[in-house]
Amino acid sequence: MMTDTYAWETASPEEMRMSSARLDAWRETLAARRTSDLLVVRGGKVVYEWHARGRGPESKHGTASLAKALVGGMSLLVALADGLVNLDDPAAEYVPQWRGHPLRGEITLRHLASHSSGLEDANAPRIDHFALGGWMEAFWRQEPDPFTISRDQVPFVFRPGTDYAYSNPGMAMLAYAVTAALQGTAHEDIRTLLRERVMRPIGVADDEWSVGYGKTFDVDGLPLVANWGGGAYTARAAAAVGLLMMAGGRWQGRQV
Repeated sequence: MMTDTYAWETASPEEMRMSSARLDAWRETLAARRTSDLLVVRGGKVVYEWHARGRGPESKHGTASLAKALVGGMSLLVALADGLVNLDDPAAEYVPQWRGHPLRGEITLRHLASHSSGLEDANAPRIDHFALGGWMEAFWRQEPDPFTISRDQVPFVFRPGTDYAYSNPGMAMLAYAVTAALQGTAHEDIRTLLRERVMRPIGVADDEWSVGYGKTFDVDGLPLVANWGGGAYTARAAAAVGLLMMAGGRWQGRQV
């Protein structure tokens, strides 16, 4: 397993058939909109990198809902590759409280991963998360924890698999299911799974990324880590994951 930090190759924009002048203009536009970091990678090489004052390549940036891909998606892919889960498994196989429920019992892992579970989102237009009231506000305040709320309190906006609607609680239940499937393996929580199976093998140092709001919730004996938000990655760490995905999970000639 590779644990050394990945040494990025660099090239000028012109070497990679890009325009330095246009990238400079783009940087100015983004800086005016308070963008803090810009990294352009082409052909596996860094061709342009800029960081706002006080920041650098080692600076992490909150990923917000990009965590759904970097954390939720990547952990699901590892579990799929290891044969621990299948996309069309009923979520109730991993969530005992959903067994026999007329709607929750119909939800599959595919539904959770594709926002087609029918579970309502913990959001309302133009209302701050901490002013939503009810179960939605409790989800973001993590009181008692977002996983129990997602499992037991979230209503449906449609029958599972019949429509699409963005759902943070749906992603929470994907994390719940994947974590349940990880029990008894070498890496029983999503954070450890990503560190040992993805990030270290592709040369991303531990201090270049963090996930799950820095927390682990103990629910039903499961070490649950948020996969819908709460991540922070350096630009290069996020780019490395992107390169891994573009290569179909191969890194420097090896399947991760």
